[in-house]
Amino acid sequence: MKYIALDIGNVCIQIDHNGCYSKAGFTGMPPQEVMFLAREYECGRLTEDEFWTAFQEFAPNKTKSRQELEKDFDSILVQPVEGMEDLISMLPLFNIQPVFFSDISARHLKLVRRMFRASAMVPDGIYSFEVGAMKPEDAMFEAFEKRFGVPALYVDDRKELIEAARKRGWNAIVFTDSKALSAAIQNC
Repeated sequence: MKYIALDIGNVCIQIDHNGCYSKAGFTGMPPQEVMFLAREYECGRLTEDEFWTAFQEFAPNKTKSRQELEKDFDSILVQPVEGMEDLISMLPLFNIQPVFFSDISARHLKLVRRMFRASAMVPDGIYSFEVGAMKPEDAMFEAFEKRFGVPALYVDDRKELIEAARKRGWNAIVFTDSKALSAAIQNC
């Protein structure tokens, strides 16, 4: 069995940071404090309640309820990336097991599992909220290696994360589209 490490954001599911924060009332990128909160939440260092209590303090529109802000925050997840559901669904037929390898909150992972029909083919993963770290921190790569070994291929949309993986000796590519990924998988 070969393992392929797949980032979720902009590899499996299109994400829209700007739209998400704009809906929450921020103009441009939110303040550093909000970005810090989001990072802490995605690393599992803040509970849902702790995150939302703090987030509401920074939200520009103080009249929005927590439920409304949650809906705004969840809008970061837009839709499956074209062709990825079909590609991921086929991999186990070729003795290739896709594994999610993502900086994500537990909340958003649940939404991904509902939005991305091929997630049934990806029963396992390494997630920042479980590890307590984010890529390119060593803890994320070490958690993957401990559980699955070095993957046959790692796919991410962020060049700096691909470079970090290559420094560890991983075969890694920057995601462009499902057709290019399909070709790369045939060569791994």
